[in-house]
Amino acid sequence: MALFTRTAPAPETWTPEGTLVSQRFRALEGATVLVYTGDVDRGSARYAVACLGCTHRVDRNAAGNVMTETEAVQGANVHAATCRAVPRGVPARPDDTEAAKLIRTRLWARRYGKAPHQVHIADFTALRVDLQRPTDWIKALLTDLAQADPGFLTATPVSSGQGTRFTVQPFDRP
Repeated sequence: MALFTRTAPAPETWTPEGTLVSQRFRALEGATVLVYTGDVDRGSARYAVACLGCTHRVDRNAAGNVMTETEAVQGANVHAATCRAVPRGVPARPDDTEAAKLIRTRLWARRYGKAPHQVHIADFTALRVDLQRPTDWIKALLTDLAQADPGFLTATPVSSGQGTRFTVQPFDRP
């Protein structure tokens, strides 16, 4: 055994890349439930809940609004009190192709309206545990998608001159 080997991260202390974990809960059979936010540069934080034992992921409250930290903590506590999932360890980090597919699928769901839909980095908060990517990686992917398919996603400079605004374009309808 090497003297300074790095041990595998434990779910009790693991923080997914691109997130800020504020609280952790232990479910009935030992799975870890995270309350976290993305490391976005926006003024108000959006919180989400993710169980590392099952597939539970929530970023909206019962009314369909984004969650505050208090609402996320309450949701995590309720889930932890009822979830019987055993600890599965830290989820595997997807490769870049699979992570890009997760984002593209999320964006594709926004095409079904009649009006263009503005995309914010905070829209991906619920995916952060599965993505395990920093904000800069997501922004670069959105830029690449906008250049590759402007009929799907457009990128325009923000009026302040700092940053880019991404917009999902609706399907062309007759």
